Amino acid sequence: MKFVVYREIIIRRCNMKKIIALLVSSMFYMSVSNAGVSVDPVQMYIQNPTKQRTTTLTLESKDETEKRIFEVKAFKWTQKENGENVLEPDNSLIINPKNFILQPNGKQTIRVGFNRPIESILSGQQEGTWRVMVDEIPQAVKESSVNFLVSFNLPLFVGKQEDVKLKFNVENNKLVVKNNANSHIQIANLKIVDANKKEVFKTETMSYLLANKSTSYDLNNTRISNPKNYYVQLFTDKNDKMVELKFSD
Repeated sequence: MKFVVYREIIIRRCNMKKIIALLVSSMFYMSVSNAGVSVDPVQMYIQNPTKQRTTTLTLESKDETEKRIFEVKAFKWTQKENGENVLEPDNSLIINPKNFILQPNGKQTIRVGFNRPIESILSGQQEGTWRVMVDEIPQAVKESSVNFLVSFNLPLFVGKQEDVKLKFNVENNKLVVKNNANSHIQIANLKIVDANKKEVFKTETMSYLLANKSTSYDLNNTRISNPKNYYVQLFTDKNDKMVELKFSD
């Protein structure tokens, strides 16, 4: 019997807490390693499209004995008003190479760029966002063996990065978060504390909130009677320090 297990699923189920902790402690700019294959960086940026047209990422094989075959695809990444992610195929990106073989203990650099002026793709001053998928292609496996397939889902951010501009409200026993910046923010380890800094709500969910989008967290049994008496603490990918903000008036 042949088994094919997608490593992306295993990472999400088994290693997410480890990944979150590492990301928070290192400003989200580290490389991620999956069973001998690492990728760097885990976030790609083109902050000045008039001067920078492309960016790169690198896959590296360590302590591997077999070659791996990969395919790279790109998708336009948007969000609905409630923060739900939407991915759509996009032919405006150029990826080189799109397919490659990663030899044991070898490296492969992938260049990502655009086939037209970036300014013509962006919507005014708002950051453009894409997802670059690096997926291992299945190969023949031996009988009664398990083959783990490596899969990376990496964000590409194009445009000027702004500081944290979050707005918090409580509506229908949900914490509503609005990103008022023209660029994304990644939110992790969000907490609500009272005036004495006592924790009353916590979520370990790590998620992206794109420019001018909103998301919400169910407060469950937590009751926030007067939000003005509480603060929201969280970590972001803007720096390695905890951010503390008041609720909106």
